[in-house]
Amino acid sequence: MQVFKQVSYVQILKGWQTYVFPVSGGFLRYKLLTTSQELEEAKERCHLEGWKIIDATRLVKRLNKISR
Repeated sequence: MQVFKQVSYVQILKGWQTYVFPVSGGFLRYKLLTTSQELEEAKERCHLEGWKIIDATRLVKRLNKISR
């Protein structure tokens, strides 16, 4: 499967959930990062590999608030 070079993450109770985006559309849950150190290491690796990384936490919170 081909994926765009983009990762998004959302802060949840257990840590940060990461998502990747297939070229065919949609998104896939990728990995749960349980510590801030894991998150920082993942962000650094993404930048080194040329991947775009997005913190989608605020957006998701807004969308959840609107949908209630």
